[in-house]
Amino acid sequence: MTRVTTIDSVRSCDMSKIYCECGNIVSIDRSMVRMKKSLKKNVECSICRNHRISFDIEYLNGLYEGTLDADLTA
Repeated sequence: MTRVTTIDSVRSCDMSKIYCECGNIVSIDRSMVRMKKSLKKNVECSICRNHRISFDIEYLNGLYEGTLDADLTA
């Protein structure tokens, strides 16, 4: 019998399937989904999350350096 596990050993019964805004259907730790919803935050796939974090870092760096590009503020 084959058992599927994640890198961090979260059991499949502890996972929730979500439909991300980008169209991906992904499995995410159920406790993470509950926490995000309780904080009124969007639950997103890792691709969207990484994209959002990258954008936020670039934006903050632009503010700090004073070289904020016009396309980053849109």
